[in-house]
Amino acid sequence: MSKALSIIIVIYRSWNVLTACLESFERFPPQLDYEIIIVDNDSQDGLLSATSQKFPQHQFVSNKGNYGFSSGCNFGAQLARGEYLLFLNPDTLLTENGTLEALLEFARSHPDVGISSCRRIDTNGRHEREIAFLNPWLMIGWIRTIYKIYKHHYLTTAFSQDKQICYPEWVSGAVILINISLFNNIGGWSEDDFWMYFEDPDLCLRLRKAGKKTALLRTAQLTHAHGGSSRQNTTTTAITKAAVTTSFHTYINKHTQGINRISLHTAVIISTSIGQLVKIILSIISLRKKKISMQILLLKELVKYYRSALTKKSWNSRRLKQHES
Repeated sequence: MSKALSIIIVIYRSWNVLTACLESFERFPPQLDYEIIIVDNDSQDGLLSATSQKFPQHQFVSNKGNYGFSSGCNFGAQLARGEYLLFLNPDTLLTENGTLEALLEFARSHPDVGISSCRRIDTNGRHEREIAFLNPWLMIGWIRTIYKIYKHHYLTTAFSQDKQICYPEWVSGAVILINISLFNNIGGWSEDDFWMYFEDPDLCLRLRKAGKKTALLRTAQLTHAHGGSSRQNTTTTAITKAAVTTSFHTYINKHTQGINRISLHTAVIISTSIGQLVKIILSIISLRKKKISMQILLLKELVKYYRSALTKKSWNSRRLKQHES
C-alpha cells in the first residue's frame, strides 16, 4: 500500500534524541498518510531493539555498516512506499501542527521545485542559516563573509524576511523533501563520494543541473537541536569535524576541474591548517583540557586524511573506502 510521505531518519548511537523526535510526532501528529523508517547505521550498542519496541508503529532497520549518511538514506529510500521522501535528522522536533502538511502541499503545487525544506529554529529560538551557495569558493568562511558584504543589497533583497518562500542554492540535509521518482531519476544520495557532510549541496547541485530549484518554506518550521550523532564524545566529535574537511575536498574534486580545482584544494589545505593551529593555541591558552584534547585529535585526523590522499591519490574518505572494498 502506497503512502503520501515516507519519513527517513538515519541514526548512529543517537537514541535519546531520536526518542525525543518520535515523541514530537505523537504530540503533533501529521494529518496525512505517512510512515517513518529509522535506519540504524550499525550502532552496535544493543539499543536498537529496546527503542523499536517503544515505537512499534514505526519501521526500524539496521544497515550492514556505518557507511555514512548517504548510504543510510538510500537504504531507507529503498524501503519507502511514499510518493514523497522526507529525509529528517533525528535531532529535529515537530513543534507545531501543520508543518509537514504545508511542506507536502507546497511540493505538490510547485513542480519546478525539486527539493523543499522549511525554516529551522535552534534551541535558542534563532533562525538557522538560510543563505547557502553551491560555488565551493563561497563555502570557505572568510571568502563567503567578504562576498556577503559585497553582495549585501542583492542578498537582503533575495532573502528578505518579508518573503514566505526563498530559493537558496542548497538546503541542509536535516530537512529535505523530494519526490521519490525524481530522487530515483538522479540516482539518490552520492554514497560512493561522501561519508558525511556535503552530500546535501551535492544533491541540490545535481537537481539544479536537472532543471529543478531548491525552495525553503518559511511559513513552516522545525526545531533543530544539532549534534545528535556527531557529539557523543571527544573522539566522535574530532572524527566528524575532520569529515567536514574531507567531504569538502571530495565536493571540490567532483564539481570543479583544472586550475580552479587545484587552487581550491590548496586554499582549503592552507585555511584548514592555519585555522586548526590557531584553535589549538587558543585552547591551550584557555586551559580547557577537553577542548585541547579534541583539537589535537582533530589535527591528527586531518594529518591522516591528507597523508592518505597523497599516497592513494584520492580525496575520498578513508572510511568510505572501507565500504567500497
